[in-house]
Amino acid sequence: MKLRLLLLCPLCLLAACAGNRDIRLTSEPSIERALDIIQGTPQGKPLMKFLYKHPVRFEYSNTPGLCHKFSLKAGNIFLPLEYKDSDLLLALATSRAAYIYRLYSVTGLEEIISEEEELGALFQARIALEINLVPADFEKAKGAPEVKTDFCTYVLENSRYTMSQARKEALTPSAECQRPRETLENQRVWLEKTRKAINEENFYRLIYERDMTRVRKGAMPISEAMKNDANIRAMPTYEVYRFQRTFYDNQSGIFSRFEKEYAKEVQADSSWRAAHQADIARAREEFSACNMPQ
Repeated sequence: MKLRLLLLCPLCLLAACAGNRDIRLTSEPSIERALDIIQGTPQGKPLMKFLYKHPVRFEYSNTPGLCHKFSLKAGNIFLPLEYKDSDLLLALATSRAAYIYRLYSVTGLEEIISEEEELGALFQARIALEINLVPADFEKAKGAPEVKTDFCTYVLENSRYTMSQARKEALTPSAECQRPRETLENQRVWLEKTRKAINEENFYRLIYERDMTRVRKGAMPISEAMKNDANIRAMPTYEVYRFQRTFYDNQSGIFSRFEKEYAKEVQADSSWRAAHQADIARAREEFSACNMPQ
């Protein structure tokens, strides 16, 4: 029996690999190449494993904006078409969006928030260092200066400053990029209001206003917002109160889970930086002429 198991294990691994190849994460050859680049990095390998277990489709956006866009209930992530001419730049953009998708999936958040963009900026910079990028790699695609600045911030400054710049960008209004993002603090404040809603009408209004904010940012179709509103209003009063309590408890658990994940990821970045000081020093010298954000 033990011998049989030993003989079967390699076959199981081959079958798993073949299964991964059957899962198509994109229809675009250039995005396929970007995913291969991510797969070839120490940071990217576990992320790709997650993507094959929890597939999402990566495609190019047909709307303006040099940013990733999410339609996660439909299972889609859209990347800027302008990055198509540079496999390396596309790999960075794809890795950041994919990493944010992983956070969204494992924590159960209902939308992408500012803190996820902060952690995504750190992950993207680590991938860039593992790819061993040089200044010339940022010369091939429109939008490269913005990505280069993010990378330089990580290399020439520190992680905290990188996160603060990503947060600033995430909170800057841009309908094209589904911004401004919410923050965890704002979501907690809103959730507390739902707990204190003194009657069902207040609760309806809070849910409806939240969904309409998402509609205006392009993060939710208006049909879904109207459906949510109709479903809640159709509940008997006693069901609304029970739904309100359950909703509060569930969301509180999600927020707590995200806070733990956020702290874990910040610590992981700190450990990674400590272990890659030589790589950071090399990049700091090569990118010393970067124009840093004000």
